[in-house]
Amino acid sequence: RVLDKKQLYVEAIRLEPENISLYFCLCDALSAGETVQMHDGRALDKRQLYVEGIQRFPGYSVELYNRAHDLTAGETVTLHDGRVVDKKQLYVEALRCDPDFSDPILCLANELVPGETVQLHDGRVLDSKQLLVEAIR
Repeated sequence: RVLDKKQLYVEAIRLEPENISLYFCLCDALSAGETVQMHDGRALDKRQLYVEGIQRFPGYSVELYNRAHDLTAGETVTLHDGRVVDKKQLYVEALRCDPDFSDPILCLANELVPGETVQLHDGRVLDSKQLLVEAIR
């Protein structure tokens, strides 16, 4: 049996389901709208794979960041704890998991419109300029 790249990632996930890197690689290998059949029979697209990764690895900031980066305006995703969050809230969640990971801060700053603020996990309310200052600290 000859497997293509995506099928190899699916097989690797079956053998090593706790390796989050495999989920990243499989997501990256998929084109928009493309699905892949998982070993359990489910056909998942890129969005569903990100959700799978978030549910399996809820504290992994890079997975949250990647999923947020993929969301469109107004789109939401359900986290492992049942919360439904939008793109900005997902960036905040990524920051909660890893406050030193600056990419979500920069992206969050770019998502805010002038005059808009966002409340971070530590209670601070920041606008886009304050977020950018936070990113360079």
